Amino acid sequence: MSDDTRTARKRAPGTDAQYHLTGDQVNRLIAAAEGARNKAIIRLLAETGIRRFELAGLTVEDIRLDGGQIVIRSGKGSKSRVVPMTETLSRGLSTLTVGETSGPVFRSQSGGALSLRQINRIVASTGRRAGVDNPNPRHGQITCHLFRHTFARLWKERRGSIETLARILGHAQPSTTWALYGTESQQDVQRNYEEVMSKLEFTK
Repeated sequence: MSDDTRTARKRAPGTDAQYHLTGDQVNRLIAAAEGARNKAIIRLLAETGIRRFELAGLTVEDIRLDGGQIVIRSGKGSKSRVVPMTETLSRGLSTLTVGETSGPVFRSQSGGALSLRQINRIVASTGRRAGVDNPNPRHGQITCHLFRHTFARLWKERRGSIETLARILGHAQPSTTWALYGTESQQDVQRNYEEVMSKLEFTK
């Protein structure tokens, strides 16, 4: 059994993977992000489902602007993968890396790579600025991993390939992706409940 499969079994069902943001909420978060760096961080999390530590470890050499790709060299389990990116994200990363040939993509004020704690603070503060709450009652603020769940859920809602999603997320097997995101989300449960109840003829 792979590590991914073990993780999926521990989390599903009834875990964080059931909760996600809406597309409108993601747009509000991107709009609320302060500065080019923070906006690129929020967009990268939202558009690729990248893990927090993977984002922190990105270097200028990992960004393939011509090909519209990001190379993640040390993913979970020390596995590497290539993730596509949109033209909008590519432009944002290009702005951050212009004139640079090496070093971290996301830099702190001191010039070094952002720490995981700093990335957490950027994401949480952006959520507060946007007025967007975490839909998961276990968490009081927006987290990096919520973007990963959101990317996967919105991908599935739009009937994207599960195999492609698995490769983008860095899962060893599509079965892991299906175990985490193949079931209904909490938003699905709420929507289905409201639809059914609206058809019942209980006395008001």
